[in-house]
Amino acid sequence: MAGDNVIEVRLPAGMPATAEDLEILRTTFQTIVTLTRECGCAYNRHLQQMQADGWSVTWGLSWVAKAKRGDTYEQTTGGTKEEALSQLFQMTRLHLSDGCP
Repeated sequence: MAGDNVIEVRLPAGMPATAEDLEILRTTFQTIVTLTRECGCAYNRHLQQMQADGWSVTWGLSWVAKAKRGDTYEQTTGGTKEEALSQLFQMTRLHLSDGCP
């Protein structure tokens, strides 16, 4: 689109980048942009309205880890990638026990 601001990032030579790696980088940079700019968007208006209504609002970023096998699906969140994946590993291990759905 004409008029878009684009930042180009050079990856280190020899760094293999999968489609998943590139998506994580894109999402990370988009998050930084969102966190660093004040806009008149609806979300800020919603936040201001909740605060005006007496709500104490806190928010933060987290990692989401998902696993799917057949019809079985698990999803966890964590403050770090390691935390989310560790919880997901524990959830998927439960499916190895007899009697677990």
